[in-house]
Amino acid sequence: MAGSTCGLTDALVHPFTWRSAPAATVVHALVDHVRGALENNGDDALVADGLDPLLRLSGGASAQRELLKASGDLHDVVQACVKRTAAAP
Repeated sequence: MAGSTCGLTDALVHPFTWRSAPAATVVHALVDHVRGALENNGDDALVADGLDPLLRLSGGASAQRELLKASGDLHDVVQACVKRTAAAP
């Protein structure tokens, strides 16, 4: 995976097979692995509701790479992350 950007649009190392797999496959496998604990704590619906939009929008990594590409300034990327984090509910 050398040179990979490792966002949600890329391949990740699957923790059970140790092979490269699409990020969505890896994330769903991890959620399936902890599903019992999520259900026991009442968090399964929260994770289910948040997971699909996150995977569809490809997470923050893609947005950060696009901003860096557009601005060429890592400081701009960090400032955008701080602003987005501060605005989160």
